[in-house]
Amino acid sequence: MTPAEALREKLAVAVFPDDLFGENCYLIRRRDTTAALAVDPGLQVDRVLERVRQDGLTVERILVTHGHIDHVSGVPQVHRETGAPIAMHPDDLAILDWERFGQMPFVPTGFAPFSINTTLAHDTALSFQDVSIRVLHTPGHTQGSVCFLFGLDCFAGDTLFQRGIGRTDLPGGDTQKIIFSIRNVLYCLPPKTVVYPGHGPSTTIEEEMLLNPFVPADR
Repeated sequence: MTPAEALREKLAVAVFPDDLFGENCYLIRRRDTTAALAVDPGLQVDRVLERVRQDGLTVERILVTHGHIDHVSGVPQVHRETGAPIAMHPDDLAILDWERFGQMPFVPTGFAPFSINTTLAHDTALSFQDVSIRVLHTPGHTQGSVCFLFGLDCFAGDTLFQRGIGRTDLPGGDTQKIIFSIRNVLYCLPPKTVVYPGHGPSTTIEEEMLLNPFVPADR
């Protein structure tokens, strides 16, 4: 068994799409302990926390791929209930428009501004007990977009989708940057890397290099 296969044996991934945006929150848990991580809790936060309580999990960290409201609206509630620190890239602080976010009718009850506890940067590592998580800074969808790499599993936020890429017409978006990030960061990962996107089904780096119409691999 390779190290990547051994890592997959240690982790279980549950996905919780929300009903409005189809945004995926991922709950990553250890199979051998009660430790867990929450990636991008949004409008589905009540369901995520229900699973945490039901399974007796301890959320050790909240991982945020970028600062759009569908990906952060549940962060304050998870932080408040679990005490888990929040990890996010500081370049997205500029798009956290708290006043506007708070006026949106769909945000969860009790939504409030939060602070970043762990500041992320490219190619740094976070620890999840004995598992190392590699942070990849992939600007383009937003300036502070990041992906989280666990061995051969990549939680890609809205940078790369199955046959798609994140939109770049919102504040902080840049089409040339997202293409650069995908080609020069994500497409450099092993082809068998599984991509867990912020919306829609999972895919692989190999599939997207061959079939993604927006960013075909350089040939």
